[in-house]
Amino acid sequence: MATNKIHAIYTDDDLLLQAVKQTRAENYYISEVYTPFPVHGLDQAVGLEPTRLAITSFLYGLLGLAIAIWMMNYMMIQDWPQNIGGKPSFTFIKTCLPLFPLCLK
Repeated sequence: MATNKIHAIYTDDDLLLQAVKQTRAENYYISEVYTPFPVHGLDQAVGLEPTRLAITSFLYGLLGLAIAIWMMNYMMIQDWPQNIGGKPSFTFIKTCLPLFPLCLK
């Protein structure tokens, strides 16, 4: 573990990216790079591996959607059915879609 650390401040993102590439070419380890805005290509230049964050967030979004639909179906049809707009509580589509008129257009 190296005890020497170098801190640098850059005012241009192109200079930062060039400095990171030169530093990695000389086999130095870069632990962190902080920027106030995303710099395209900086994660590859630092040597970070691609993450599966986009895939997991999509899957968790689908899971949340499925749980929300199941919960609305259970609450509106099985637990406490209500007569909304004169329609009986037979199915989720007949009961919940009149609540969202923008979805019908």
